[in-house]
Amino acid sequence: MKRILNVDVIDIVPFSKGLIFVRKEAMPNGTNKVSFFSYDAASGEVTTVTKSVYLLNKFGMAYEQLSSRLGDFITCDTAKLPNHHTIVIYPTGEMGHFDENGRIIETGDLYYNNAPARDAAFDGSCIWSVVPQRNAVIRYSLASHKIIMRIGGDDNTAFNVPISATYYPDGLYVCNQASCEIRHIDVDTLNVTDYLEFDEPVNKYFRFREKEIAVLASGIYEL
Repeated sequence: MKRILNVDVIDIVPFSKGLIFVRKEAMPNGTNKVSFFSYDAASGEVTTVTKSVYLLNKFGMAYEQLSSRLGDFITCDTAKLPNHHTIVIYPTGEMGHFDENGRIIETGDLYYNNAPARDAAFDGSCIWSVVPQRNAVIRYSLASHKIIMRIGGDDNTAFNVPISATYYPDGLYVCNQASCEIRHIDVDTLNVTDYLEFDEPVNKYFRFREKEIAVLASGIYEL
C-alpha cells in the first residue's frame, strides 16, 4: 500500500485518468479558499483544474444547471446514470433525481429507520446507499420510489458505521468507517464478505483500470 496524496480533501470524485479532489485552504486574511485538483493515476501528476472540470465529472453534462440549483455542490454524493440523469444525496438524507437537462424528476428525503442515508451507487437499475447511524446498506428503486432491500441494521454486525458505497460489475464495496474495513456485497446472492482491512478509518474506495484507491484518515492510498 502506497500513500499517493497526503492531503485533507473535502470531496473526491473519480474521472477517466484518476481522481479529482477538492481542498479548502486557509488564506492569510482569515478567509478560506476552495481549490480543485486532478490526480493522474498513470503519471502520479497532480495539477490544478477548474471548477467546471470538477462539476462536469461529478454531475455530468447538466452540471451548470445542477450546481446553480443546488447551491451546495460539494457536500453531496452523486451517481450518474446511463441516460445522463443524475442522483444527488446529501448527508442529511435529502435526495434529488434530475434529468439530462438538470430538471427535477424527484426530490425527497431518503431515510431508513429514522436515520438519513448517504452516498449513491448505481447498479444498472437501482441506487445503493449506506445508513451510518443504523449500520445498514439499502437499495432504492428509482421505478417505485421506495427502499426495496436492506442489508445489515438492527442487531446485524455486517456493517459498522458504513460511510460510502461503490458499485462495480463484480459487486458493491462498502467502506466501514468504525471497523476500518471494506466489505463486499454480491448483489445477486446478497452474500457479504470481507475485502480489505486497515489500521485506520476508511472513507472511500475507487477502482479504475488496474488500480485500486482508498481514502483513509491519513491520506489517499494506492492499494
